[in-house]
Amino acid sequence: MLPPRTEPRDPVEVPRTPVSAWIERALWVFILSFAFDYRAAADRAGSGAGLDQLLFLGLCGGSTLAILALGWKSLTVRPGVWIVALWGTFLVFMAANALLQGVPPGRSIRVLLPFLLCLAGMMNAHIAGCAGTPPSRIVAPVLVAACINVIWRIAHGFLFKDITLETARTEVQSPAANWIAAWIGCALLLRGRFHWSLIVAVGVLFTGILVTVTRSMLLPVFASAAATTFCLALSLRQRTIRWNELARRFAPLGAALLLFVGAIGFAALAYPALLERWNERLFHHAGDRNTTADISYLTRRAEAEGMFEILSLDPVRYLNGLGPGASYYWHPSFVPELRLVYPADMEFDDDIWFAGHSTWTYALFSGGAIGLLAHLALLGGTMGLSLRAASANSSHPGPDQWLAWLPFVAAWCLISESLTSNPFDERLTGIIFGIMAGLPQAFMIRASWIHAFSSRPAGPMA
Repeated sequence: MLPPRTEPRDPVEVPRTPVSAWIERALWVFILSFAFDYRAAADRAGSGAGLDQLLFLGLCGGSTLAILALGWKSLTVRPGVWIVALWGTFLVFMAANALLQGVPPGRSIRVLLPFLLCLAGMMNAHIAGCAGTPPSRIVAPVLVAACINVIWRIAHGFLFKDITLETARTEVQSPAANWIAAWIGCALLLRGRFHWSLIVAVGVLFTGILVTVTRSMLLPVFASAAATTFCLALSLRQRTIRWNELARRFAPLGAALLLFVGAIGFAALAYPALLERWNERLFHHAGDRNTTADISYLTRRAEAEGMFEILSLDPVRYLNGLGPGASYYWHPSFVPELRLVYPADMEFDDDIWFAGHSTWTYALFSGGAIGLLAHLALLGGTMGLSLRAASANSSHPGPDQWLAWLPFVAAWCLISESLTSNPFDERLTGIIFGIMAGLPQAFMIRASWIHAFSSRPAGPMA
């Protein structure tokens, strides 16, 4: 983000409370607390958190308590209070659901942690917005944490997991990539001026995509392009962007494409095997393994079929699920084909309890129809608040107006991955999306000052 002294002055100045500076500092600690988070090695996955991750959690919890102590009275300010109350109620239901159905507390807490961090994120962003913190100052630490995590995941895999460019996959994939794709889309088409941080974000995102050789990471890029184009059309209609500005706004897009093509060319020259792996993943992923379909599709279908079979034993469970952390299995009918790809000594046991490989199937399995509706309400509510915030500020747009669309675009980028993966299996996803859900409140506070200023009988903007 631009340093405060070089940002254009906002014509509508929202007064900052005396504690806003302390809230902003605590917000940086909160968002950066899991910037160095990573996927535990397979041999440690079931043994609990390490000391480093407990430190991350301590920083996260301590900063959240500090923000709550400084600004808890503003939690009831509308409209942000509704999404906070909705998500908090859902988490109480999920915790009680797991407890009543006998799910081991250690499992349920571990699965629910990203959702709890999401609640903390939306509360912290809500309080910061009510304290008068500008949206750009709320988003700045998110961008820093996201870029750090993408690079750290790759470095951690190469340094501590014996991963190479020939074997790198989801072990080094960062959950922050889909949010960076959303930020880049907004910065390219909706931001009024170019800034060097865009080059950094583009470089970080596509480095992560190239190294991990994961097709699903391309989905947020396409989702960001579609969602930001939609937001651009709305901005033109609201007249916060003029038609004669389009050529200038598309210029950074051309530069980003050239940067991407250059990166592809460099990779082709420096690491030819990397492009061969991409060719295999995109065009030759099933036939050379003698499987009837792509192996990623087969694993997700095996998981979903197993969950549906468990739920069908008692159809009432389709209403409330089995609770977060409940055991499930991959359906045995898929095991013979999966063994064509997976190691011969791999065990397809009946005690899988992590948050699955699809947001929607696991939401149904753990929370039933209630869980599905809660996820839809979170994503839909975030998008609705984002569009409302952008519209409420359109009469007097400020330099941060482009960030009003960011939660909408970020939600679509997360949705784009939700069928083939479960972003809410990651702690950093909870923090980042929680901030996005709470960010519109800062714009609604600003909009209230616009209306108050416009209602004055005299003044330059009356």
